Amino acid sequence: MQGLPEGLSACDELIDRHGRIRTPWGPVMTAVREIGPAELERRAAALNRQMGLAAPFGTTPKSMYDPLPSVLTAREFAALEAAVGQRARMLSTALEDLYGPQTLLRQGHLPPALVLGEPHFLRAMHTGGPLPGPRLSFYAADLIRGPNGQFHLLRDHTGVIPGLGHALSLRRLAASTLPELFRAGGLRSLRPAREMLVDHLHRGAEGGLVAVLSAGANGGAEQDMVDEALLARALGLLLIEPGDLAARNGALHMKTLSGLLHVATLIRGISGIDLDPLEQGGRPGLGIPGAFGAVRAGVLSLLNAPGTALVEAASLRPYIDQLCPILLGEAPLLPRAAEATAAEASKAPFCTGQGYTAAPLCLRLFAWNDGTTWIVLPGGLGLPMTAAGESAPALGLKDVWVLDEEEDLYTAGPLPAEPPARVTFLAAAHLPSRLADNLFWLGRSVERLEAACRLLMLALPRLESGTSLPRDIAECALLSRCLAQAGLLPAELAGGAISGRLLRQTLARRRPLAGLLREVGRLVNASSERLSPSMLATVRFALNHAAEAQPHQESALPTMLAFCATFAGIAAENMSRDGGWLFLEMGRRLERAETMAESLAILLDAPPERLEPGLGLAIELADSVLSYDLRHAGILAPGPVLAMLLADISNPRAFAYQCAALRGCLTRLGAEDDAESARQLQQDIANLAGTAAGLRAPLTQAGAKLRQLSDRVQRRFFTLLPEAHTLEDEEILEAAQ
Repeated sequence: MQGLPEGLSACDELIDRHGRIRTPWGPVMTAVREIGPAELERRAAALNRQMGLAAPFGTTPKSMYDPLPSVLTAREFAALEAAVGQRARMLSTALEDLYGPQTLLRQGHLPPALVLGEPHFLRAMHTGGPLPGPRLSFYAADLIRGPNGQFHLLRDHTGVIPGLGHALSLRRLAASTLPELFRAGGLRSLRPAREMLVDHLHRGAEGGLVAVLSAGANGGAEQDMVDEALLARALGLLLIEPGDLAARNGALHMKTLSGLLHVATLIRGISGIDLDPLEQGGRPGLGIPGAFGAVRAGVLSLLNAPGTALVEAASLRPYIDQLCPILLGEAPLLPRAAEATAAEASKAPFCTGQGYTAAPLCLRLFAWNDGTTWIVLPGGLGLPMTAAGESAPALGLKDVWVLDEEEDLYTAGPLPAEPPARVTFLAAAHLPSRLADNLFWLGRSVERLEAACRLLMLALPRLESGTSLPRDIAECALLSRCLAQAGLLPAELAGGAISGRLLRQTLARRRPLAGLLREVGRLVNASSERLSPSMLATVRFALNHAAEAQPHQESALPTMLAFCATFAGIAAENMSRDGGWLFLEMGRRLERAETMAESLAILLDAPPERLEPGLGLAIELADSVLSYDLRHAGILAPGPVLAMLLADISNPRAFAYQCAALRGCLTRLGAEDDAESARQLQQDIANLAGTAAGLRAPLTQAGAKLRQLSDRVQRRFFTLLPEAHTLEDEEILEAAQ
């Protein structure tokens, strides 16, 4: 018994009544002893760090993972599998009746006043008959083991099913951090059941879109959002929000870059009460108007259907528990836990960070309807329980192990007779327009932050030098105009003689960089589902480091530039060259080209004989000093400078490079007309390299054309609106007649 957790009672999962370790726990505890307490604590911390990396939307997971599993024998699971399946069949039958013929109400098995007065009874879903698919497709049961070793039902989950994403993800994360616990073997895998679920979802959708619907930041709890994101990743499905969806012609569609895409199946993470504000009067920003109509028409499968949370109601539990013999003709296999039984739930060891403790354990098992029967996941979640009135301890969720020496063979469906025909796929066609919009503006915001930092690093030393040479005065006047153009300085100070002290005071008062950083952080969180956990962790670390450096002016600008470089490097080396990367890249190139056109229009606004101060500043601002010195020995002349900054396709800071990259993105996205506009703009600006006079007007026009191009991109891909046009005189006359 040496080294075992303290405080375990006679009614626990680990130790039997004779004080011996239960047989199923033997290999686990042997591995725990070999690892040692200190190392186990470090592994637990690593496990929870991985969980933090998987959290989307900038959330901080409130639940932790416990490295020690909860163990069920094959015989125990077989009994629970039958009992949970029976309970799911009974509840499914009850829901079909309550939203159909309502025989249970007419025969007095359920009180009509309680059923019809329950908020989760959705009258809009009372169809009088069955829907094309089962109303209850997912089910979860919370169970406890009593003092006699028998399992009891604590509560049902029939609406939104909590924790399934954690249950499908915890095993994978634990196996990578605690491989010693898995070496004993004999553990039933979750993979066959998960593959059967994925196969069932896609077969039921018949080629339509299957996705996980999350309330997102507008109405979901952070823990729910993490679970939904994990579920989408575990099943290989899209994670979408209500704003991504629209009802058209009685069906539900997702707004994608290629238009509206029909949605066949949604695993919902939104309460049925809030799902359709058109029929339920819920929160308009959270629901999807027209969703109920699509479900009733059979063109949308919602898992679970709205209104299934009705049988979870506490007021109906005594009546629901009596329905098994009436509906199935069978005695219930899973008795309801009394309050005294719940208080005497078996205890399990938990890793706390300072050692071990014992706490009452609740097992959550998950099941789904595959169309013919109910399949129970051979695993689940172990949740720590607390007595009423006590504060919840910082204990983690457990993986549930089902021991089985010989697993049943599972098949995921027959192989296709022929390989599917290859079809031309438009890059990012099925990317939700919301995500494309966020990535586009994330690219623009990062470039805007970098341009502001580079400009300030160029301006501050010159403004603080205090010299009064003509060249220095000219440079300071040009820089003040650029600062005003970038929104870093009030417009009334543009072109005047300002000091470095005044600039610092203005920055401290207006805090423009802090606003840019906040916007970048918001867009990083909003786009997090398109960044891998390691990419997201690196970006957030660099972003937090940049935010912490803001009060320290000397290190703030280099730190922010370091974040921008980190972000650009991750985008270049870690993201595939389709999907979201195209919009991230397009936003970056549009912003860099527009910023360059606006800056050069100011710096080169002078006669040829007075261009030297602006030429020098332009080369420095474009971070091209080294390349220019190597090519032209540092001798400033309008021709070479303009050739490098405007027409050099190999210079990542040149205008031509931005237009070429922009053209490539637009071509891959099928926007041939906009790609041609980028090509023509590149040619027009490249032609300016041979002149040194009158540059302000064409550069200003180039910035305006880039803004127009940005507007067309937003209309084409994000708002999905046709380009505005005006009627010709003939059309006006024809309409008047």
